[in-house]
Amino acid sequence: MKLYKSKGQHILKNEKVAFKMAKYARVSSSDVVLEIGCGTGILTRALLSRGARVVGIEIDSRFIELLKKKFSKEIESSRLKLICGDALKIEFPYFNKLVSNIPYTISTPLTFKLLEYEFDVAVVMYQKEFAERLTATRGKNYGKISVIVRAFATPKLVEIVDRRNFYPVPKVDSAIVLLKREPEIEADVCALKEFVRVCFNNRRKKLGKILKKFGLPDSIVQEYGNKRAEEISPQEYAEIVGVLHTR
Repeated sequence: MKLYKSKGQHILKNEKVAFKMAKYARVSSSDVVLEIGCGTGILTRALLSRGARVVGIEIDSRFIELLKKKFSKEIESSRLKLICGDALKIEFPYFNKLVSNIPYTISTPLTFKLLEYEFDVAVVMYQKEFAERLTATRGKNYGKISVIVRAFATPKLVEIVDRRNFYPVPKVDSAIVLLKREPEIEADVCALKEFVRVCFNNRRKKLGKILKKFGLPDSIVQEYGNKRAEEISPQEYAEIVGVLHTR
């Protein structure tokens, strides 16, 4: 079967990595697990082996037909449900855990869509660079998504995965991220998104003028005005937005 790098089709081929992902999520028979991008089913098998019910979303109909043959018994017993469609466009069915090796081309929009849903935990395979941005709290990898994700969940990079565990071999390594659906910071999400967006769009500049533009009090301007966007922690962003929200 021909795979398309342009569509992010890099198939996980190491079963040990798949079983580790299921273990990180503590998948059990009481769980309904959502898997996005099932591919050839190596992760699907790991999830089913732990007794869970699995809902798989796969955009490529060729893989759907392969999965139907490979897991015919699980489909017949309703332990596996397959949906052929674009995960960015369809409504997610009920799930309490997500475990997925996602197409890296949709990492940002899919992560934000995931965070709109209630769930216990998600274990996601991302491109290493994206995983480092998602979990950063300061420094060059720290950005908008590093802050915003923490208003929904607590992210943790748990393992780097060498690119040779995939076929075809991508140009970059990957990383497994654990997302617990427990907000790390408390803030008005809409206000946080807008404020953080403006700050990081001007990340090379000191924030004094931006803080004044938002009408923040002099005490905030004095405390943070000489800092740049990457020098302010997620908790500090939440505190600043809290002041902004009350005004």
